[in-house]
Amino acid sequence: VLSLGADVLPEYKLQAPRIDKFTILHYSPFKAVWDWLILLLVIYTAILTPYSAAFLLNDQEEQRRRECGYSCSPLNVVDLIVDIMFIIDILINFRTTYVNRNEEVVSHPAKIAIHYFKGWFLIDMVAAIPFDLLIFGSGSDEVCCL
Repeated sequence: VLSLGADVLPEYKLQAPRIDKFTILHYSPFKAVWDWLILLLVIYTAILTPYSAAFLLNDQEEQRRRECGYSCSPLNVVDLIVDIMFIIDILINFRTTYVNRNEEVVSHPAKIAIHYFKGWFLIDMVAAIPFDLLIFGSGSDEVCCL
């Protein structure tokens, strides 16, 4: 069962793929590593956002941030990098193949885009919006939204 021989692999993995130059196979090693990286960034965000809201946001920190700028805090820079990675993930998902109901690999870019729009695009887009940058850029006094 742990063997990845020809008898265990799905049929589409045994066929030679016919894809465009910039299309990524959903079962490629790059996509597997990328998905693990995005999973780690989601876990980081899920842990650090509530921690930051509960313990790091205070009046002194907010005043220092206004005087120094957004990039003053290393945590803000890391959050910006994470937001950029989520936006890159959206772009990668627009170029990643998928398996349709007939167990065929779909590699046509327009079909991939339509499939992604109908699926996870809205959730990914809302998750990738850097709300902290929007609040900082607006000059609002609000630290947290309830």
